[in-house]
Amino acid sequence: MENPEYIMFFDNHTSKFCSDVGHDLDADQFAATIKDIGADLIGFHAKCNQGFCYYDTKIGHRHPSLRPGHDYFGEVVEACRKQGIKVTAYFNCGLSNEDGVVHPEWCQIKKDGTIFHPEILGTMVTPYARVMCINSPYRDHLISMIREVKEKYPVSGFLLDSFNGFPCYCRHCIEGMRAMGLDPEKEEDAIMFAKISSRRLAQDISDAVEPRKNGYLMFCLGLSARDNLKYGSYLECECLPTVPCWGYDFLPMKARYLRTLPQNGEPVLNMTGRFYNWGDFGSLRTDAAIEYDMFFGLANGMRPNIGDHIHPSGIYYPGIAKGVKRIYSKLKQYDPWYRNATNPVDMAVLFPGMATSNTSKAVIRMLSELNMQFDCIDEISDWDKYRLIVLPDYIVLTEELQAKMDAFLKSGGKVLATGESGLDPEKTAFCFEKEWGVRFEAGRTFDPPYFTMVDEYSGLIPELPLSVYDDCMKVEALAGTKVAGKIVAPYFDKDWDGVYAKFYTPPRDLTDLPFVTMTEQVAYCSGKLFAGYYKAASVELRHVFKAMLEHLLSAPLLKVSADLPSFARSFVSEQPGRRMVHLLNYMPELRGEMLIVEESLAAYNIEVKLRLDGRKAAKVILAPTGEELPFVQDGDYAVFTFPKFCGYGLAAVEFAE
Repeated sequence: MENPEYIMFFDNHTSKFCSDVGHDLDADQFAATIKDIGADLIGFHAKCNQGFCYYDTKIGHRHPSLRPGHDYFGEVVEACRKQGIKVTAYFNCGLSNEDGVVHPEWCQIKKDGTIFHPEILGTMVTPYARVMCINSPYRDHLISMIREVKEKYPVSGFLLDSFNGFPCYCRHCIEGMRAMGLDPEKEEDAIMFAKISSRRLAQDISDAVEPRKNGYLMFCLGLSARDNLKYGSYLECECLPTVPCWGYDFLPMKARYLRTLPQNGEPVLNMTGRFYNWGDFGSLRTDAAIEYDMFFGLANGMRPNIGDHIHPSGIYYPGIAKGVKRIYSKLKQYDPWYRNATNPVDMAVLFPGMATSNTSKAVIRMLSELNMQFDCIDEISDWDKYRLIVLPDYIVLTEELQAKMDAFLKSGGKVLATGESGLDPEKTAFCFEKEWGVRFEAGRTFDPPYFTMVDEYSGLIPELPLSVYDDCMKVEALAGTKVAGKIVAPYFDKDWDGVYAKFYTPPRDLTDLPFVTMTEQVAYCSGKLFAGYYKAASVELRHVFKAMLEHLLSAPLLKVSADLPSFARSFVSEQPGRRMVHLLNYMPELRGEMLIVEESLAAYNIEVKLRLDGRKAAKVILAPTGEELPFVQDGDYAVFTFPKFCGYGLAAVEFAE
């Protein structure tokens, strides 16, 4: 199987009204430019979401403005092959406008009988785009085109887009649902059938391509990562942080999840864009912004993939190529420290289904601000490698999760839980009441609840009741449970009696209701700590979280001095014979409507303490120069200082023989 290191992807969804598609293409010059940039693999369109093919097809709809006899895709594949550059063929499988125009009976149908036009990411992907029903004859049409490219060109794989799983109510889908005993009138059944249909299409394409047998890269955008490992051969995270639905909190979650999944060396790619959004031809993000995305991925075992547009005429602007070359040249200096590296961690955060939410963003941000080293896991993941599992706010324990939690606790594992986490699915009681150290009484206390810390934790926050910014569960501490924080009641709950508003609700009475409790194995906060942090970014809530972590984890893998800004990020990775610390110092900033990173920021004299897990340090070197840094070994920690780095710093602790 291909194992690419530096990748580019060229988006090419081209309207039929562009009259010069490929007319100015110099394929040899294009390939030479890609070679000069330093990429060893590109993704290039064989078929776009407009439904047009850019290769010499006998099955699909050739783009009408291609010159007679011009095989745009084939020329690019051949020119790249001469330069030693691999090419994967892109097919949009779900969106195919021209097929929908020619065959309206292949289109997805809404429940009201009209043609379905999707809204994705809050905007139309392509205005009035037609989505094809993959249970219609379009299915065989699509697979035939994929086979055609496989047989015709020496491609290295297939990037298959738009496995959207939108419910469809055409004749084929209605009949298919009924055959499976599903009810088309039930929305949940229609959604289930759509997902089943997407997986079935992926299986059929996989059978046609045989990616692992033939050494092809294959990935289906829209399917889960676990499904992609089943049907395809590699993983990819698409994330343009400038787009609100992604933002700068998406990659941190996906990177820490995807790195846990490969079992047979499958590559994990990190796709960002040189632009602010797909279809934005007139933007060029700063070098610092793209570096941040790429360094972040590399520190987590992902390979860089910069998404780009190519002008319909085939011109590739030098200003883009020079910028990507600068970035890739900078990244390549660190390659010896990236290859085959893994990420040791102390803990994991559980997200059943890996659903992204405000809570997931907040807990990952808090842990990152505290320089904790952690994975993100789902309900299928193996928990054996973790010392601590974090259950944020809403993680009720299904029967499956109860079994895993029981084994984890019996093995000595520790749990940090907040809000509803740990309750049974009916939310009537904690599944492990003894271990949690609290008894559940009700789903909320006051509106709004306040809190204060008590006893030896009283100095953790300022001496006043503070807001939780979300609900608190009403719980009772069991005998022997340490109560570290208590809930403070307001004068009254927010209300309106038709005449007077109870809106201004100051804190008043300290109650005996626990806010933070601690047992030997479990630290629990009755408040929805992370939902509150997402709403108000209260640093005091992070102080509470830190105290809970310290109770459960006295010797974390990495400790970083407070001189590193809270927006900076840290990672630990390792290779045989050494363990490494990555520091990233960039600041995403909201300017008007756009999230932007403009500069890489300098940091000075950042002391780090890296746990070595029983090994001895021989030396500490600064990458990529190899400069040796002074260090001391303090017990199980190597202690050293980054004298200065700008944007990105990497130091490696080499172990003694």
